[in-house]
This record gives sequence, structure tokens and C-alpha cells, in this order.
Amino acid sequence: MNRSRNIFQPEGITADHKPLGLLPVRGADKIELRGRGGAWAREVTARLHGLLKVLQADRRGQGAGAGQPAIEATCLAILALRNDRTADIKLALHAVEDLQNKDGSWPAFIGDDAEGCWTTSLAALSLMVIGRDTKRLKSAIHWLVDAEGREANWFWRWRFHAIDKSVQFDPTKYGWSWVQGTTSWVIPTAFCVIALRKIRNRNLNESAGVVQRIDKGVSMLLDRMCPGGGWNAGNGIAFGVPYSAYIDATAIALLALAGHEKEPGVQSSLAWLANRLPGCPSPYSLAWGILALAAYRDVSREVEKTLGRITNELTALIEGATGADDPCTVAVCALALDAVEGDNVFEVRA
Repeated sequence: MNRSRNIFQPEGITADHKPLGLLPVRGADKIELRGRGGAWAREVTARLHGLLKVLQADRRGQGAGAGQPAIEATCLAILALRNDRTADIKLALHAVEDLQNKDGSWPAFIGDDAEGCWTTSLAALSLMVIGRDTKRLKSAIHWLVDAEGREANWFWRWRFHAIDKSVQFDPTKYGWSWVQGTTSWVIPTAFCVIALRKIRNRNLNESAGVVQRIDKGVSMLLDRMCPGGGWNAGNGIAFGVPYSAYIDATAIALLALAGHEKEPGVQSSLAWLANRLPGCPSPYSLAWGILALAAYRDVSREVEKTLGRITNELTALIEGATGADDPCTVAVCALALDAVEGDNVFEVRA
């Protein structure tokens, strides 16, 4: 790949080419989702999709090391290109399908442990969105239902209650971990809740086991919230010190909790996110914030107002190609702009 060019510019588009209506209106608090505003949002999204094709062809799944296609990057690219059924998508889907473990899970990358990890949720979402292979999905669903943070074991629950009091959380409320045999974490739990809620809503599996795991994951997310709202990677308090929330973790947790707007913690976390996002220099974090606010845009006018503002900010960052070398960032930016237009792949209701 020629790194001297702006890689947010697909091949054939010069750096000085500015499509009509592409640049955001500076200082605008609200993005118009129809007419001129919709046109530039769609054009930016199209440019990002073009770049994703280049990234998938040049460095398919880069992130875990040379020659090790990463499931996270590949699945995010598939989700971003879900409406563009080209040979690139077919190749990426085959690569993901071929990496599924015998137990129904997915590894983080080629050569990873065969026990599987949190990326199973992203792989399941990708297969659902594209409409592929219900047999593979069935085995993935079984793995997602059976996978648990180690707090699910009586010994660890006892230890957290009786001995290890450096962290403050309810160990009876557990979710999913990054890898098997470790404690529940916020982002893996949120993605698994999203996947299982979509599985239930699509009538792929409405068993009591699916419902129970969704409820348990939701309870874990609400329990691990930071004081004042939002989430960080794991616990809200440790060693008696309240932890600060992270934008991406908060946004992904809020996506998993859509439909729980009446929960005080969800309300405070949404307010925290809306206040924290403006001025954020990271396109990755801004994009996740847009995905979350788009799912809650009907909650209040303030959320809708902030959504417009940060969409303009993200578009400006895209124009500057900040963070352009990371395929995950590019994919999430494309997904965020789709969400502004009303097509939010992570939004789930009911």
C-alpha cells in the first residue's frame, strides 16, 4: 500500500478532490439527515467502504501480526460492507467460517487457542447480518450461552465475597470474558448481549438459556458501572478508588442496554457520554459514541443535538485521515455514518 497518500481517499480520488456537500458545516449542532446533509454522509460512507475494500485486499485482518488474520478486524469490515456483496465480502466470510472452532467458538486470530474467545459474538453477528450458514450459527449460539466469566464458579464467588475485596462488584452477576477462564469484562459482555438479543429477536433461538444469559449479562453491566455513569474495561471501583469511564466501553455497553432507558444508571451513562464526546480527538471513540447516541436519539433532544455535533466532528477527522492506518477504526467510522442515516447494525430492541 502506498502510505504517502491519504488512505481515506480510495484509489482514483485525488487528495484535492472535494465532492459537493462533503465537508461538514462548522459549528452546526444538528446534522440534517435528508437532503444536503444526507448526501455528504452517504458519500463519506461510500468513500470509507471503498477504503475497506482496499484494506481487506491488502492486509486482510491485520492487527494480530503478519500472516495472522484477526477476527475482530475482519468481522467489523464485513459488517461495514454488509450491503455490498462483492468478491471481497465472500472471501472475508469464507475466511471467518473456516476459522470456527469445533466447539462453535472463534479464536482471536489464526494460531490462537482452540478454546475460543469473545470474538465469537462478532462472528455470529457477521453471519446473521449476511444471512449465512445457520448450522454454524447454531453451534456459535451454544458456545455463547455456555461461556461464562469465572465468577460463575462457586469458588470464585466465595473468594470475591470472603477474601479478595480489592474490587467492588456482585460476583453473582457475571457476563463474558476476553478469553476463557478469566473474569467478566465490559466490552466482551456487551457484544455477547447484543449478539444474543439479535439471535432471540430473529427467532434463531428463543430458549430459556438464551434469555437467562441475556438477563445475567445485563445485570452484570448495570452492576459494574462507574460512579456517576459510564463504564471502563472492568470494574467501577477498585481498592476503594472510583475508576473513570471510557468512551468506547460506555458506548458499547449502552448499545447492549438499548431498551433499558428507564434504568437510572443507563440515563446517567447516556448523559456522561453525551457530555464527554464533543471535542474527543479519537475517530474510533467518536464513532462508537455515534453508534450509541444513534440508538438513543429518540430519548431526548439533547442526545439528537449532540449526535449531530459529533457527526460533524468525526467527518472533519475523516477528512484529516486521523487514525487512518487502523482497519478497525475505518470500519467503525463507516458503521457510525450508516447509523446516522438510520442503519445501525448494533442497535437492538425488545
